[in-house]
Parts: sequence; C-alpha cells; structure tokens
Amino acid sequence: MISVIVPTYNEEKLLASCLESVREQPEACELIVADGGSFDRTLEIAQHYTDLIIKSETPGLAGQLNAGAAIAKGSILLFLHADSLLSPGCFSRLTSLPPGVNGGAFTMRVAGKRLFYRVLSAGGNIYCRLTRTYFGDRGIFVRADAFRKLGGFTHLPIMTDVDFSRRLKTIGNTVLLPGPVITSSRKFDDESAWRTLYLIIYALVAFRLNADLQKVKDKYYS
Repeated sequence: MISVIVPTYNEEKLLASCLESVREQPEACELIVADGGSFDRTLEIAQHYTDLIIKSETPGLAGQLNAGAAIAKGSILLFLHADSLLSPGCFSRLTSLPPGVNGGAFTMRVAGKRLFYRVLSAGGNIYCRLTRTYFGDRGIFVRADAFRKLGGFTHLPIMTDVDFSRRLKTIGNTVLLPGPVITSSRKFDDESAWRTLYLIIYALVAFRLNADLQKVKDKYYS
C-alpha cells in the first residue's frame, strides 16, 4: 500500500485540489495530512478527504513529515506538497517500482502557460535526472524500510528535501519517474520569477558548500 503524507500550514486555497488528485488515483492508498498549526480552514477541508490528520508537535517541515511517516502503514511513503497535484498514473508507476529502487521522485511541471515555466520545468527535470537530487515539489517517495534506515528527515532550516534525497541515494538506487507532478506557480507569481529562480539556485549552492542554513533561509524568505 502507498501512504501519501501531505504537510500543511494554512493551505485552504489549494489543499482540496491536491487531495482530490490523490483520491482520483485508481489504486488504494492511505492519505495523511500532517499539519503544522494551521489557523485557516485547512483542517476542515482535510477532513473531507483524509484517513488521518496529525498535528505535529515538532516545529518545521521535517517534524511534520516525520510525524506523518510515523503513523503511516504503507510500504511506500509519498510526500506530496499541498500546492501540488498528482497526474493520472502516478500510483501505478509507484506500484511497479523495481525491487532494487529505494525511492525517488516524479518529473515536475509548473502550472501555467508562460515560457519561463516550461523552461524551468524542463531544466529542473534534467538536473534531477542527472544528479538524483530531488526537490519536495516533485513528490519524493521512499520505501518505508529505507526511510526508517535513514532515520527520516533531518531538522534543517531549509533544503530538508534536498538533504533527504542526497542521503537516500547513498543507501541504494533512486529514480525520477514520469509524472508529472504539477506544482503551483505561486512562489514565482508572488514576486519576480527570475529573483525566485536565483534564490533557489543560491540556496542549492549554499547547501552544497555547507553554508549556514539559517542565514540561507533568512535570505531566501526575505
């Protein structure tokens, strides 16, 4: 069985579409929302779709993801952002995962018709395929036993998903599966798309250079 874990914090605008895309997959799954203290309608919306809702007592994204994984019963864990949608066929690809593959992610497409989004999506997919470094908006998945072997997600100020995917490939094979996962363009729409792209690259390079991640986070969200 697949367990889908969706971390949330005030996601009332996009959550229903995300959860519907999970429920529209023909294969059965366990759907868990791991909330980080929402005070909008997030939990009310989640109740219409989920099997379980857990309120994380540990702050931060890693705390939410680990809390959801701790109660998951599936043999495969899929971590899906609340602003992302699964395309038809994503679950069937997961259930056909070769035995030697411990995890990975899906290809991603940024929602919207701008040429910038198409180039960004294609470039990101090439990067992930070549480096086997995966970002959270791609729907990172992992076998439950491999997740436990790694000790889950590490509590970091930023780049939690990148850190996990890099540790994951040290214990076995990972793969970028066709999806795509369709992710919202909101982080590019809220301010200059080029500035947002610069900050993503900056954070990735700073992580590789073992920079102070709290300072990286402060700049990223400034």
